[in-house]
Amino acid sequence: MGSHAPTAGVPRLSRSLLLPGALPPHTHFGATLLRHVVATGLRAALHRLGLPLIEAPPVRIVSLRLYLDRRSLDRQLAGAPGAAEAVAALLDPGGAATDPAESGRLAGAGLVHRLRIARRGRLPPWPPLAGDPWGELRTGLSALLPALSDALLAELLASLARRRRRAAGRPQAPCLGREAWRFRAGRAARHDHLGPPEPLMPSWSADPEAARRASAGLGGQPPPRHRLRGRFRERYRAALDVLAPRYRALAESATERGLLDDPSDAFFIPFDVAEDLTAERRPSWLALAVAANRREYLACHSQPCPPDQIDPDSPPVGNRWEVAPLSALP
Repeated sequence: MGSHAPTAGVPRLSRSLLLPGALPPHTHFGATLLRHVVATGLRAALHRLGLPLIEAPPVRIVSLRLYLDRRSLDRQLAGAPGAAEAVAALLDPGGAATDPAESGRLAGAGLVHRLRIARRGRLPPWPPLAGDPWGELRTGLSALLPALSDALLAELLASLARRRRRAAGRPQAPCLGREAWRFRAGRAARHDHLGPPEPLMPSWSADPEAARRASAGLGGQPPPRHRLRGRFRERYRAALDVLAPRYRALAESATERGLLDDPSDAFFIPFDVAEDLTAERRPSWLALAVAANRREYLACHSQPCPPDQIDPDSPPVGNRWEVAPLSALP
């Protein structure tokens, strides 16, 4: 049965579903924060479609960009009905369903969630900092994860539907999310939903020059808008505008207490150990880790971005990073 076969023909690594385009590298904090959010969202999304709960994050970080990992997904979902179609939809949203019946069954399982997601509002406003940046960062992330997980599920449901339509001979053009479409169409757009998916870098609401650079050379009619595609990258950028000020406040406090030499150093440690910035004394590993990770980040910054989908000999996609939030989604 196709539902039990490995996902042959699907790229080994892919970021086409969530964050395609010529992305700048993440910092180490940014990459591991994104890994946590994506792993949490994938676990919830797949389980809601009747698939097994995955345990290990099925992702790889390549040149400080996050990719979904086909081999990990195949291994963790092996034998589950519909798994091959779900994995293909996650890694190859521009393809066509190979088992439309299984794809339709997954869509049926997700129907109630699709209706709920369609009604869900935007991310809630967040109160200003109140003096406990680490506690507020954790609280804010916990509060935002359900909406971000729903946004990832929305992308998966859209990919399943678009792949089924292609299998039925109905072409599906590349598309844009709501705010990217409004921006490219010359309409009022929420600039806090646009910008690089990286907490070290601001959204376009705080960097209008980046928005101006991105719009240069993007004339003509934009790709069509899709109700669900693009939702994750726009909601995640908005979430970073909530989380990044809290992390910066923690970094400034750690610098004042002598744990860091500069507040920006905080972005070159993984999210998993960021709580160490609340310590009274500098951890012995911190300075060497920051220096090594900053060197890696600068090296990746000087190289072309790797492609959206990676198989052997895939070419890089260049480094016009500012247009990634406006790039069409397959």
